[in-house]
This record gives sequence, C-alpha cells and structure tokens, in this order.
Amino acid sequence: MNVQAQTKNDKSAAEIKALRQKLITAIKERNPKTLETLYADDFTHTHASGQVDDKQTRIAALVSGEMTIESAEVDEINIRFYGKTTAVGQSRIETTKYRWTLVYVKLKNRWQIAASQATRLAEK
Repeated sequence: MNVQAQTKNDKSAAEIKALRQKLITAIKERNPKTLETLYADDFTHTHASGQVDDKQTRIAALVSGEMTIESAEVDEINIRFYGKTTAVGQSRIETTKYRWTLVYVKLKNRWQIAASQATRLAEK
C-alpha cells in the first residue's frame, strides 16, 4: 500500500496508518470492542448506493463477516491534514473498483474515523 501525506505531518500520518492496521485486525478478529474505539460516536458511512450507516450499524456489518470496503486491499492512500485535529484520506481500491474517502478527527489525543464514503470508480 502506497501512503502519501504532507511531510510536516509524518507523525500523524503514521498514527492514521496504525489506526488503519488496527481496523483491519479488528475486522479479521471480529472484535466490536476495538472497533468502538476506532470510530467516533457520531460516525456515518455513506455507501455508493446512497444508504447511510451509523456507527453501530457499521460495526455490526464489520463483525458479521459481510464484505465491506474496510476489509478490501487498498492500493494507495493519500492523506491531507487540516490543522492538528482533522485529516482526510482517500484510498483507491482497484479490486472492488471503489474510491474510499475518510474523515479522521483527533479527539482526546487519538485519531478516530468520523465519516467515510464509498464511490464507484468510473469505467475506463
């Protein structure tokens, strides 16, 4: 996975990359307790179809073993920072033909996922 971030935010980029790794591990282990800590309380995910999930609905889908964008192999991640407490990450996932946008917020000195949206890539 190729991770690109602004160089002045290398530490935060590393923390977000670690959060992504924790997310993948928690999904594989079907661990709702860890997932609870990775998502902000008011988290929302917007599917490519327009359906919107809240935090509890998303966690239930992740621990059910259902195929989700979170468990897909990411080809690249581009992270942009806005101040010290907000970041936006965009991922391209060729195997599923999606682009995944995430908003990260730093709350109580740790990064959490506040929102995400899946968008189907255009056919070439």
